[in-house]
Amino acid sequence: METWIVGDVHGAIFTLEKLLKKLPKNARIVFLGDLVDRGNFAKDVFELVTSRYETLMGNHEFLMYNYIRDALLRGKNSMWNENEAYGGEKTVRSYKEDIDTLMRHIELIPKLPKYLEIEGYFLTHGFGLPYYRQKKNKSRQLFVNRLEEPYADWEDWSEYKIINIFGHTVYKEPLFGKNFIGIDTGCGHGMRLSAISLHSHKTISVETDERDFA
Repeated sequence: METWIVGDVHGAIFTLEKLLKKLPKNARIVFLGDLVDRGNFAKDVFELVTSRYETLMGNHEFLMYNYIRDALLRGKNSMWNENEAYGGEKTVRSYKEDIDTLMRHIELIPKLPKYLEIEGYFLTHGFGLPYYRQKKNKSRQLFVNRLEEPYADWEDWSEYKIINIFGHTVYKEPLFGKNFIGIDTGCGHGMRLSAISLHSHKTISVETDERDFA
């Protein structure tokens, strides 16, 4: 079975459906997180992906879990749903008339893994190689790291044989390094949504559908 990895969708259901039509029908499809925020259809994307496919927890799922109940049920706002950079306001709007689905989705978020290992590949939301040996440590920041912004406690990962495929950081094209591949091509910023085949490294990208962000 062919395995395809999909980057950050950010509530873009029309874009996602367009990409899925281009992927093999019998493939295993894994998402790297950040299904929600910025786009208009966070609820629909989360429902589609979690009901049919595997997905990691992204930092935007983490933020949603921590703040959406306050925003929708208690009238308390946070930077997540007030600051356009986070895009949580669109997620709040997508659930506003469907609290039952919201509560069901909230229950799912803590159960999402922060990483997966598949056949020599290490899948994480953010750049994860610096914490590969500590991956089971729950305090490790596997979904917020950026290759370009080293932390003081990063391990020397340059000679690791495992290949880290990650999202989170936006690149114009998928970024290929010696033992890492970054595949977030900016769907949440109106650019493109990309997927990569696990072993052939073939990539498929689609332009963002304007309906997702209008």
